[in-house]
Amino acid sequence: MFDHAHQTLRRIVFCAVALFSVSSLAAQQPPANTDVGGHCRFNLQNQWAGPFKACIDPSTAAQCEETGKRDQNSGATFAPGACPASGRVGTCAKPDSSVHYYDGEASSIEVGCGFQGGTWKAGS
Repeated sequence: MFDHAHQTLRRIVFCAVALFSVSSLAAQQPPANTDVGGHCRFNLQNQWAGPFKACIDPSTAAQCEETGKRDQNSGATFAPGACPASGRVGTCAKPDSSVHYYDGEASSIEVGCGFQGGTWKAGS
């Protein structure tokens, strides 16, 4: 019985040390950077649509770089925080991200949003 209690106590101490180490490491991490949430502003263009001024969030710097290379997209720029709200024609919300449009005809963009499996909200 004493051996069982001793093993249990050792496990508890081991888990506490492991938890303390992980939380200390997390506390030492630098503040938000380009590997975490931000937004990507770019000129969206492909064979079916564009060019449109657009912004996608959330995005990382690496995702933004890839977005800028996709189709005929150009001018991709990463920045921290959410996409600007001012001047939006509308937003195509998907489960993992939102694409905000700053020019173009809302009704046409809405159709494209539906084909992408998104939900369109004009002016937001």
